[in-house]
Amino acid sequence: MNALTQTPKPVSSGLIILLRIVQALLLVGLVVLSASALAFALNTGVYDWLQGNSEAGPLPGAGRLAFACITGAITAFAWLAVLSILIRVIRTVQMGDPFVEANITRLRAMWMLIAATEIFRILVHGFADISVGALGVAPADTGMDIRIGTWFLVLVIAALSEAFRQGAEMRAEAELTI
Repeated sequence: MNALTQTPKPVSSGLIILLRIVQALLLVGLVVLSASALAFALNTGVYDWLQGNSEAGPLPGAGRLAFACITGAITAFAWLAVLSILIRVIRTVQMGDPFVEANITRLRAMWMLIAATEIFRILVHGFADISVGALGVAPADTGMDIRIGTWFLVLVIAALSEAFRQGAEMRAEAELTI
C-alpha cells in the first residue's frame, strides 16, 4: 500500500472519537449499574434510602431492583463489545483495506451479538417483568416489546458482512489475475 492509503481519514477519525466517548459513557453506566446491583443485593441501605425518597410510590423489592440493574449491566457490556468491534472495522477502513477476512468475521460477530442482546432484553423484560413500568415509574406494558429498529440494524449489518465477503472474494480474484 502507498503512503496515501496509510493516512487515517479525518471523518473516520472523528467517528472513532465519538464512538470512544459513547464507550466511556457505557462504561460509566456499566459501573453504576453493577455497583447498584451489588448495593441492592447486599442490603447496604441504598434501597431504604430510595424507598424513603421515592415520589413515585412504593418500590419493588431490593432483589428485583438488583436483578434489573444486573441485566442492564449485561446489556451495557454487550454494547461495549459491539462498539469495540465497530472501531476495529473502522480502523481497517482508515488504512484503505476494509475487505479483509477479519472484518467479515467482525461484522458477523456484531450482528449476532446485537441479535443475542435484543433476544436477552425481550426475554428478561417480557418474562421477568422488570421493565420501567414494572418498577412503578409508568404503567406496565403487557406483551413482548419487539423493537423493529434493532432488528433492522441486525439485517443491515448481516447484509454488510456478506457485501464485505463478496468484496474480499473479488479482490482475491483480481490479485490472482494480475
